[in-house]
Amino acid sequence: MEQQEEKKKKIKVCKRRRRRRKQSKSGSSLPLDLTSEILLRLPEKSVVRFRCVSKPWSSITTDPYFISLFKTRSPRLLLCFKANDKLFVSSIRQHHQTFDTWNKSYSSSQPIDRYHMDLKFPINFNYFLPTESVQGLICFQESATPIVWNPSTRRFLTLPKLNTGWKDITIFLGYDPVEGKHKVMCIPFSKSCDDCRVFTLGSAQKSWRAVKTNYSHRSNYYTSGRCIKGVVYYLAFVYHMDVWVLMTFDVKSEKFDRIQLPSSDVHKELIPYEGRIGCVDRKRNMKKGIRLWILEDAEKHKWSSKDFLAPLSHFDKSLGCCFLLKGFTSAGEFIYVEQLFRKPSYILFCYPVRNSFRRFELKGITDDQSVLSNVHGYTLHVFPNHVESQLSF
Repeated sequence: MEQQEEKKKKIKVCKRRRRRRKQSKSGSSLPLDLTSEILLRLPEKSVVRFRCVSKPWSSITTDPYFISLFKTRSPRLLLCFKANDKLFVSSIRQHHQTFDTWNKSYSSSQPIDRYHMDLKFPINFNYFLPTESVQGLICFQESATPIVWNPSTRRFLTLPKLNTGWKDITIFLGYDPVEGKHKVMCIPFSKSCDDCRVFTLGSAQKSWRAVKTNYSHRSNYYTSGRCIKGVVYYLAFVYHMDVWVLMTFDVKSEKFDRIQLPSSDVHKELIPYEGRIGCVDRKRNMKKGIRLWILEDAEKHKWSSKDFLAPLSHFDKSLGCCFLLKGFTSAGEFIYVEQLFRKPSYILFCYPVRNSFRRFELKGITDDQSVLSNVHGYTLHVFPNHVESQLSF
């Protein structure tokens, strides 16, 4: 009897051990949906690094659905400048301050995120400006060849050369939210034409496609596109009409249209405003104000306007430097940035409704003393409302 009882106890112990081993094995492997939720809460650098952990993690982080969810996180203000064949990149979270903090100096000892990259090719950011940040990607050019940059993955993609004979080009970056595709569109720089070239990212496309623009027009140095809800907007000059217009490029259908501008005094700057395109000009009857023309109806060429008690350019007496308007945050703040980055350097956030400013000091943007000691400064490029993207090339 004792032997039988002892045997039963041993069997129970073995069963218990097997059960624990099974539980341990099952517990070490989290459900995929829970793993995805955890990865969505990590910084983009960690997500990229964790792709090497396992095939399931790599599959999760490269899935289009995960990438689209990752983009919905809080937008950031991306900053970059070129110095000593390096690209210095920093990002600041765009958070809307409570009203009691306005008109107070706000600074941080370190940007939330920063890094620098060694450039293996020359970049002329000063003459041909980069595009805006469109769903996490930015496009610029080198020797009339478009290059796509993903700041989150720190990767560059050089697109095929244009066999057009165009010496210089103007590039635009668009995003189709229906099919979830980026497209790069190019037209000749400062030369009238009635066709363009289009390249779809992430497709099997090997060369540029020629697309008719329907309207002969030209760009110039100041042309800068803005992509809003699947449409790229940019200013262009139409020769036979002898007038500047707002051109539109539908990213999905690849069709062009033109919209009459509301005023001949419209400034060169196009700014996204509350989900619509806005054109900035100075308000004539105000010394320190701007008028923002907002496109209400593209088909009817209908515009509305708003006047703000905020200067188009702001001179800070305490700092002895001039700040230029670079865009809007998603919270409706104007972003003013110094034309040249030097030590120290600041960003001004203006809330036009209350005519108030807050100042952000760029501390720790780089530790490179050879860069900081340059008294002439560097051109600082600003990309408001930048979202992180895990799109791989």
